[in-house]
Amino acid sequence: MALCGQKDTLSVNTKKEKLIEDAQRFTLRGQLDKAIKAYEQVLSLDPSAINHRQKLAELLVKAGRIDEARATFELVGKHYSSNGFYLKAIAVYKQLQKLFPGDVSITVTLAELNEKHGLVGNALAEYKQVYDYYENDSNMEDALKILDKMQNVDPQNINIKLKLAESYFQIGKKDESYAVFSRLASLLQERGDNAAFSKLNTRIQQLFSEKSDFVLEVLTEQVESGNAAGAIPGIQALLRSNPNNKRIWDLIVFAYKKLVQPQRVKIACQHYLKFFPDELSAKKCLLECLTAERDVAGALLLLDGCEQDLIQSGAVSDLVLIYQELGKIDPINVIVLEGLKRVYEAVGDKDSAKALEPRLSSLNVLSAKKINENPPDISHDQLVQPEGFDRGEATSPASLEIAEDMYVSGESVALMLAEEPINELEDVSALKGSDSFAEVANSFLYAEDNIEIEIEIDNDDSLEFDDVGSSNTSDRLGDNWLDSVGEMFDNIATSPRGVKFGSDFEMSDSQSHYDLGIAFKEMGLYDDAINEFSHAASDPTRSFECRVLQGVCLREKGDSAKAEGFLRSLMNPGLNLADSCSIKYELALTCQVLGKNDEAAALLAEINTSNPDFRDVRSRLDAAGVDSSLDFSDEDLQGFDLK
Repeated sequence: MALCGQKDTLSVNTKKEKLIEDAQRFTLRGQLDKAIKAYEQVLSLDPSAINHRQKLAELLVKAGRIDEARATFELVGKHYSSNGFYLKAIAVYKQLQKLFPGDVSITVTLAELNEKHGLVGNALAEYKQVYDYYENDSNMEDALKILDKMQNVDPQNINIKLKLAESYFQIGKKDESYAVFSRLASLLQERGDNAAFSKLNTRIQQLFSEKSDFVLEVLTEQVESGNAAGAIPGIQALLRSNPNNKRIWDLIVFAYKKLVQPQRVKIACQHYLKFFPDELSAKKCLLECLTAERDVAGALLLLDGCEQDLIQSGAVSDLVLIYQELGKIDPINVIVLEGLKRVYEAVGDKDSAKALEPRLSSLNVLSAKKINENPPDISHDQLVQPEGFDRGEATSPASLEIAEDMYVSGESVALMLAEEPINELEDVSALKGSDSFAEVANSFLYAEDNIEIEIEIDNDDSLEFDDVGSSNTSDRLGDNWLDSVGEMFDNIATSPRGVKFGSDFEMSDSQSHYDLGIAFKEMGLYDDAINEFSHAASDPTRSFECRVLQGVCLREKGDSAKAEGFLRSLMNPGLNLADSCSIKYELALTCQVLGKNDEAAALLAEINTSNPDFRDVRSRLDAAGVDSSLDFSDEDLQGFDLK
């Protein structure tokens, strides 16, 4: 049985080989119908012969049987795609696209294949064609779906996001439009593209006049998404223009907490309280900062003025934690123990409160005596507000508090004393160009080393939020905004983007362009091949090879004169042997096509002298009866033909 099976296999293979030979012979003779039948018989014997199925599809095209060709090409393309051979699949569907240029389903498939292989530029180019088709057909629903796909392919592409946001607005999907505008604004903010961010701000005010806090929402989203550092400059700018907005102060405190920068959290809270002295959230935050710094005296001074307010606001559990932490720092401090007892009672923990009484009784007399002997001469208000600070007239965080040693109960502690406020500054903008704010802010820090104060007023005008909410924003933007949006979108590369290098991923991208160029060339898609080789040539290690291949494609597509000029431009005395032989060989073939047989023979003879084993040079010279020496006569060239 085994022997019989082997004989059957040999028989099938023999018959298959005979049919392939017949098909090739019929093809050379131009007997397309017979060649097609031969290939169909080959495939009936071996359905997995994908290369022969592809040849069948190409013959069907030549025979004008386009619909059959499409079905066959699609089988080949699906085979390559399902097996992960995306470049080969792309080449097949590119052929189909040439046959059926108006079929967007083919273009979508091409886009998806390029996307899967990581050819972002190619994918965007194909998706852009589909988008244009739907837009011209006034089918905005499907056009938006394609834009969304494009956004997923290249999330950092500003033009795509802008077009998507504008398109959503045009069809009345304002919520979706606003969401995309917000993501775009975050992207611009992260990149530090201040000019574009300012223009986008203005556009938002045109479209969404009710969204007065757009910038703040964008910065909030940026902080919450984990990019607090990138949001800080924008928050500073908002504070400069509107320091009386609690939401902005809350955000900058939150941002510094995200960045784990306790000194800046503390400073932000102190500024916050100068504008909003009764803000309990800022007081609680400042208490946490002082406790973390082990500043018992400073925390107690602040607690003296806000403890009851915090209790009434429902922050008793936070107060318990603060007092407990202070108790760990200074376990025999009577004021701390009394405060802890009060908050235990406020929270209803009578047992814990009662447990503190013996310690309080034993420490109370001694502690009271020490406090009477060394009364502090600082008030609670001085902790969070400079002397002479006018809450009604203040328009900027223009003064800070500095540290000065005081002695309380015999211990040295850092307490905050107020400097004179900068009363001559009437508004925030007046501080620009002055170093006063930064100097005072730096003196506030307890640390020895200077830490840049992130709420300072400086000369950096790069981040502009001044357009927000202004009445003349529409006039400044101009009436051609939508036209300019269209122009920006049309600038999306309609051919694959250039290849960059410096990482493994980028090098593999170059390899993909090269491989795709080879696939296109083999299928006769020369324009597409030239385009791919152009991008692959950005890799210096294969630049020359890609340029030569571009010249070959020009010749193969019938533009031999242009190919000759292009190939001649690559001739250079400094080329290495392999590159020199390669360019001479392709130039020789091009000269032969142009009827320049004498020059073609001379070039091949030069190659044969320097590198006798190069490709089929020797056989070409032998077939033409030309001697390999460079010193041949005109008679030797008679009848020379490279076929």
